[in-house]
This record gives sequence, C-alpha cells and structure tokens, in this order.
Amino acid sequence: MKRRQAIQRIAVMAGGLLALPSWAKGWTPQNLPAVQTFFSPLDQQVLGQIVEAILPESDIPGAKSLGVPAFVETMLADCYTKAIQENVENGLRVLESKAQEKYTNSFVQLPMILKQALLMSIERGSDADLKTFYDLVKNLTIQGYTNSEYVQTTYLEYEMAPGHYYGCVPV
Repeated sequence: MKRRQAIQRIAVMAGGLLALPSWAKGWTPQNLPAVQTFFSPLDQQVLGQIVEAILPESDIPGAKSLGVPAFVETMLADCYTKAIQENVENGLRVLESKAQEKYTNSFVQLPMILKQALLMSIERGSDADLKTFYDLVKNLTIQGYTNSEYVQTTYLEYEMAPGHYYGCVPV
C-alpha cells in the first residue's frame, strides 16, 4: 500500500468517526424506517387490541402504549417462518370472525372484558392452531413488554454497562 492511499483511508475513517455520534444521536422510533409488515390494517388493529387485552393499561403503561404491537410485528416478520406467519394471520381472522359470530361486533370495538373472555376461550379451546397462535402472540407480548425501555429502567434497574469499577480497594 502506498503512503498517499493510507493517509486518504485514515482521513476518511477519521471523518466517519467524527460524523457517527451526531448521526446516531438522532435515532428515534419516528425517524427510523418502518418495518415491512405482512398484516392488513385490520389485522394490525386486531393485533394491537390482543396485545392491549393481554397487558392492559392501568396505573402503569400497558403493552400497547409501550409499542409492543410493533415489536410483535417485527419479530413475526423477521424471526419466524412463512408457515407461522400464515398461522398468525389466520388466527387474527378467526378471532375477528368469532367476535362477529358471538357478539355481532368487531373484535376491535368490543369492551375489554369481552375481548379477554374471547381470548380465554381460545386459550382453553381444543383448536391446536388457534392455541399455537395465541400462545405465540402472548409470549411475544410478554417478551416485548419486559424488554421495553420503561420496564427495564423503572422496574428491573437496567444498567447499560453493569458493574462498577472500584480501582483502589484492599484485596
């Protein structure tokens, strides 16, 4: 390698390192690119209501207000096979049709107590595909909620770099 090329590469790397902190500091959920979702808008609403029914809002934020539906969608899109994604889509549609059949109303518009009752009937039911769908969504909801910044910092006392260096202690 020639000296001029080495100096140019060092200058480019130094410039990149100087620009990186100001570039990375502006990352927020609003300006990051949206996740490519395979859900229809109605499926997204139903998923949001399922997540809210699993961990509802109280004196602490619920799962929906902490952005857990987006986490569930991202996990399903990025980490699960097409067969599982189709099972979730089918489960959302079956849940919507059960709400229409049983209560003559959309799942999204039902009161919270009826949503929870419908979800409990799926959890206790005999349909294996629906149980698998509900168990997966429930587990992803709990995972997303417990890994949220709010829960990690407020209740679990998360530290970015755990431990403390005590440099001058007697051994």
